[in-house]
Amino acid sequence: MEIKTTRVYDFMSIRRYWIAFSLIAALVSAVLVWKPGPRYGIDFLGGTELTVQFNGPVSTDDIRTALERMGNERPEVVPTQSTSRPNEYIIRVEKTSSLSNAERDNIRREVDRRLRETPDRGTLGDYRLSPGGDHLVVQINGGNMSAADVSTLLRDSGANVRGDAAIQMGARDDHRWQVPLIGVGDRIFRQLTAARAQGGVGVEGRLNASVWVSPKAGKELREAAVRAVAYSIVFIMIYVAFRFDLRFAPGGILALTHDALVTLGFFVITRKEVTISTVAAILTVVGYSMNDTIIVYDRIRENLARRRNARMLDVINISVNEMLSRTILTSTTVVLSVSAFAVIGTGVIRDFAWAMIVGVVAGTYSSIYVAAPFTEWIDSRFFHTPVAQGEVAMTTAAADAPSETA
Repeated sequence: MEIKTTRVYDFMSIRRYWIAFSLIAALVSAVLVWKPGPRYGIDFLGGTELTVQFNGPVSTDDIRTALERMGNERPEVVPTQSTSRPNEYIIRVEKTSSLSNAERDNIRREVDRRLRETPDRGTLGDYRLSPGGDHLVVQINGGNMSAADVSTLLRDSGANVRGDAAIQMGARDDHRWQVPLIGVGDRIFRQLTAARAQGGVGVEGRLNASVWVSPKAGKELREAAVRAVAYSIVFIMIYVAFRFDLRFAPGGILALTHDALVTLGFFVITRKEVTISTVAAILTVVGYSMNDTIIVYDRIRENLARRRNARMLDVINISVNEMLSRTILTSTTVVLSVSAFAVIGTGVIRDFAWAMIVGVVAGTYSSIYVAAPFTEWIDSRFFHTPVAQGEVAMTTAAADAPSETA
């Protein structure tokens, strides 16, 4: 399919308005990314992931509703689609600890009080909650308490201890114990499989796995994501410089940076979660935008060879018009394809689709009004050589332009 037209649109005559718009959009996005900042998901902030297999069919909406009633904001519910394990779901929530800071401190005070009342059992030394919130580490100096005694002491002090015995850490004379707690995964599983009247889904099941992602790991993942986007942009710039000309590379990189910033700014404004899937969407947008820009660049290079005396501005106009059919059809097809996921998708899939829609729209116009004008400015500022007075005007160049191709 092809959009046939004999008209040559003067895109570059209004480039200043679009450049101003793009500059404002990029600056606003950069400010929003700095403050208030993105709303990071479990991947970047840390959280708890559990795999639950229900004994009967349960819808994702019912699970998500039950989790939200428990106080979990925007939980992720993904069916595993396993034929060997039917009705199994992967559930992610932001909570990592079953104890709040206040609960942790209350337990410490109670343990210390009980030990002071019975000095022969020893005194409380080290006391801390594990990063994952699934066990307490306590050190009881002096005395001769057994593993069962330590578990009983913590349980009587208000801790939700799992099992009957603590685990001794290090040497025996260190008197350091690891006391397992009923964690977030266990608590969510129990509430989730409760009756509907109690806030659950009313279907029993089995907890197949429960893991947590620490905030430190989430921070490292954020930094790795930023590096991934930065490296991709740098290597694309190197490719464009070798594939075309050094004057083409800065415009392409400016367009890619603009597209990534605008997409991220959209997520900050709408307060959508930024997850690994969002990073994947931004990398996809960068690749799509670069592909669109390279198509335009390739036609500009061809027309520069054909019209050696024409102005770069006129060549850009002709090249954009020749590729207009291809640009409109490709972008429209992509937007229509992912729009279905944005409308009927849920959770991460919907956010990925919205990132693609915003990125494709931004990438389409940035190829014309960010990459091309900046390339023209680079050419006129550093590479332009004055031509004779009989320089070919745009209208003359357009008259002998080849027919538009898709």
